[in-house]
Amino acid sequence: MSNRRYHIHVVCAPSDQMLVLDRIALFFQTRAFLTYDVSSELPRAALYGRQCIEDCDYTLVVLGDSYGATHNTGVSQMHLSYLSAKAKLKPMLTLIKTHQENANVNPQLRDFMRLVEQQTTGVYYYASTTNIHQLLTYAYGDMIERYPALSWVRENSTDNIANNPVNSSVSHFAPPSRTTTAYAKSVSTTAISPTSVKPAIIQPKENEVFDSLTKTLNLTDAFDFQYSAQAYEGGNLTDVTMDLSCTWQEILQALIKIPSAFSSYGLQSCMNRLVTAKADYDIKQLMPNVHAVSRCQISQKDLLKLQRLLVTSNWIQLTATGARASQELWKLTFYAKKNLKTVNQPKSINPS
Repeated sequence: MSNRRYHIHVVCAPSDQMLVLDRIALFFQTRAFLTYDVSSELPRAALYGRQCIEDCDYTLVVLGDSYGATHNTGVSQMHLSYLSAKAKLKPMLTLIKTHQENANVNPQLRDFMRLVEQQTTGVYYYASTTNIHQLLTYAYGDMIERYPALSWVRENSTDNIANNPVNSSVSHFAPPSRTTTAYAKSVSTTAISPTSVKPAIIQPKENEVFDSLTKTLNLTDAFDFQYSAQAYEGGNLTDVTMDLSCTWQEILQALIKIPSAFSSYGLQSCMNRLVTAKADYDIKQLMPNVHAVSRCQISQKDLLKLQRLLVTSNWIQLTATGARASQELWKLTFYAKKNLKTVNQPKSINPS
């Protein structure tokens, strides 16, 4: 039995391909710790999936017969987790079930399969007769060879029991530690008194407090963010940081002016133009002697938050990807364009 484990998050539709998932669990019993996507019907499903992907070493995508239940944005949790894994540049192993040409496959699932095939390199196909264990033996070995990652290493339980009588009555194994093998060998096995261990106070993460993955964006609501700019006053240059609010309608109207697919840099440039249009007035209200404002830029932290919200609300979707985040290309979805079209439609006036 290997003492080395990886954390693998399985991106899948709940209650689909149960036999395949069981075989996957058996294969990884001595190789990895597995977490799975949960049902979109759970209010914290999207947050849970995103946090698992942020923490994992690898992702395993299983596309079978179901697209999965959708959030109120029209996208399933499986689809959201896939986009999150691509955005985080997580190494990905993909299993896609082959279907007969006349098979009744959900259109969303078929489109999603086509998207994954175009964007992913490590794709393997299986059927009901495929030996999953044999397939994973090759595919998993190839993935960890091409994408080395830190692993969880089990400490030497025999030495711990001999040197640490306090722990010997509790468990035959020390808890696994997330570290490299070399580091694990250098850790001393100092006995810890159970009374000296205090429960940790866990502060909620920002992405847990601000979780909008299961909510739609209201066009009249505001997105608050910070930007930096340079103000010229009496021959002096001053760096300024300001707060700004834009409605989602303003952001969507700015995005729709981009003629083609755009990168993260394109999204940043679009927001900077939106900021520039408002920054001159705002800064001059604060600093009346300023005669020019330039280099308006949305903060990187808020830009990433904006991109995450646009993705998870099904307003933009990934169309191309590469080894670096700068090679990713995004485009507005039909859902986003439909929202803006609905707002721009003239209201009918009933004759009195």
